[in-house]
Amino acid sequence: MEILFDRYDVTSVGEISDVDLFSLYRELRPPGVRTAQVAAALETLYGCNSDTLYKLDIEHAIRELDRRYFLLQDLEWEYKCLARRDGLISEEDSRLLFTATHHPNFSLRKFQTWLSGRVLKGSGVPFNEIDVLLCNIPTTDEIIAELPSVPLPEIPLGRSSTTVITDKTKSFARQKKLEKLSYLRKLQELKAKRSDNLKQRKKVETSPKPDDTASVEATKEVVQDGKFKIFKDITVLCCTY
Repeated sequence: MEILFDRYDVTSVGEISDVDLFSLYRELRPPGVRTAQVAAALETLYGCNSDTLYKLDIEHAIRELDRRYFLLQDLEWEYKCLARRDGLISEEDSRLLFTATHHPNFSLRKFQTWLSGRVLKGSGVPFNEIDVLLCNIPTTDEIIAELPSVPLPEIPLGRSSTTVITDKTKSFARQKKLEKLSYLRKLQELKAKRSDNLKQRKKVETSPKPDDTASVEATKEVVQDGKFKIFKDITVLCCTY
């Protein structure tokens, strides 16, 4: 990996630009990822916007880009299952995709921020509008920071604070599990519907057309009538002689 890094570090200063990292990764795993994914990977690696990658961090950067690269392959397939005839998905389906991908660290606040910042609210959502956000999975610390500060509930007699917190955690996990099952059930219905459509299309393509069937039946009747007339003529000739 360091040898590949040195090929792009032409000045031998131990660092390369984000553009060089984009080209390096495209050479490593064709066709690579978008430049927006490279910028997001550097931000994840350094915790801020950066257009420079240092040689010491090359392996960490490649691992982060690999995570995004393989995740995008699964996300593209799931997106196509949810896509409408125009090739886009609705905002409601995009939330299902975010929930399933970021589970259990789905951030409703980040999703609503993206939703409110859309130029055409309510319009179809293309894949390249959400692919970077889908790959930016929130951390547990970010989810905890988003939780509102509320006073501690009163603890009933005979129950410890640990028991109350455990019950709340189980309830939250159960809700997330139900959302995941609902999303998977919808995906199965979409797959079944697409399979039925393909079967019906093949059946229509292989079945004979009504006009062709009629012409075939008419041809059979003409041939049968011809055979009867020939037999009748032969019978008359035999009786004559």
